[in-house]
Amino acid sequence: MNTITAEVPFSKNELRYRLIEPNIISSAECATLISLLEKYGEVGDGYKGNAHPHTPNETFGGYSLSGHGPHQHEPEHILCLQVMNRIRLQTKKHFKLPFLWLDFGHLVFREATPVDASADTEEYSHPWHKDNQSAHVKHRTHTGILYINEGFEGGLTRFQETEFGPFREVTPEPGKLVTFDVDKNPHSVSKLHSGKRYVLNLWFSTRLRIYKNHRKIFRPL
Repeated sequence: MNTITAEVPFSKNELRYRLIEPNIISSAECATLISLLEKYGEVGDGYKGNAHPHTPNETFGGYSLSGHGPHQHEPEHILCLQVMNRIRLQTKKHFKLPFLWLDFGHLVFREATPVDASADTEEYSHPWHKDNQSAHVKHRTHTGILYINEGFEGGLTRFQETEFGPFREVTPEPGKLVTFDVDKNPHSVSKLHSGKRYVLNLWFSTRLRIYKNHRKIFRPL
């Protein structure tokens, strides 16, 4: 289990492109999101059934979220959509954006997979990347990561940093939100050593033209 230590508050400069907000949802809401993922999540979701899309050292699974589909009227699904919109509004407010829409939401788990220690050389759960580096997601401008459980070791979010050293590390805590400007925040996830890590990942965009050409979950407020 990760040791929770006091994090250095984000500097005024960092707050222009990055935000940490603790306790944005309650422990009961975290439990509901985990329940939704456990009921309907599928191994390899979003990666064509590939259970190990990033590393052989863990099993990946998820539940892709939309405002439609077979589970749209279930209380857990409705709560998750409400949480997603709450985060969208928080992100829009913090970064003082006139317009922000939700492109995609993904409840995901990563579970550490036992491997031969002599062959275990993986450093990351997810290597360094930007969330708009692939051609089909170039329109994404902001990301939200909501941590919803504890009881695992590793799986820390890291941002490339110069102000505080080689990287800025964020320790997961249930209900903690990290939201950031995609272009300014290359990031990675450190190796998951043990346990199962649950998060809600959200990707947003300020691109109005693309929004008009797609049917999206939420209308902007």
